[in-house]
Amino acid sequence: MKCDTLAALALQLTWSDLRMDVARGFQAVVTTSEVFQSYEEDYHELLQRLRTLAAVVEGNAPVEERSAAGLEMIECHERAQQAFQQMDFEVKSMGPLGAALSGKLKEYKQEMLACRTLVRNIQARLQREGLLSGMTQDEEKAERDSSNRLRAGARRLEDSRRTALEAEAVGLNVMSELHDQRDSLKRTKGHVGDVDGHLGTSKMFLTLMSRRVQSNQAMVWCLAIVLFVVLVFLIYLKIQKLMAFLR
Repeated sequence: MKCDTLAALALQLTWSDLRMDVARGFQAVVTTSEVFQSYEEDYHELLQRLRTLAAVVEGNAPVEERSAAGLEMIECHERAQQAFQQMDFEVKSMGPLGAALSGKLKEYKQEMLACRTLVRNIQARLQREGLLSGMTQDEEKAERDSSNRLRAGARRLEDSRRTALEAEAVGLNVMSELHDQRDSLKRTKGHVGDVDGHLGTSKMFLTLMSRRVQSNQAMVWCLAIVLFVVLVFLIYLKIQKLMAFLR
């Protein structure tokens, strides 16, 4: 009965992979980062290897081969879990672009749950058969190493995120300064336009004043000429009277 359960779980994982491959063939192309694609390839290879090892453990292979396959299967499951977590971190670091990959991560999460059940059942079976003696310490060590690697990866992602936020803040400050300078240039341009307008008005007033001065000068000259003619005429009359008196 236990063998039937393990076989059903392995068949479920295989059918889930097949269904995901068909669905991905009809989905629209989604632009992903090279890091995400690398972890995704590792994830699929590890799951394929895990199923192959599960078949070896459930088969009629020698005891040593089944024990080695069980140990490697546990390691493959841990590495697949790490690859899944790295994909999750990468999607979160992608921001809005990672929203298109959330459905794919949900499917991978369901796969990991099924794989965990399969690994636990096989591990329990091998322990009952005495093929995993002394495995606890190795498993704890592997788990500690995995946790350390995951924490290191999380720190690197957090540092990258902090650097990106700082760069974004610097960019916003630069944009704000450029906007202020643009407003200052607009105000300066407006002042220059006002000064130009005032200069045009002053030039017009000066032109009018110059014309008035010229007209006034012309009137003065005309008046002087008239006075001079009148004076000459008066002198002429006086001379005529004087000459008439002398005769």
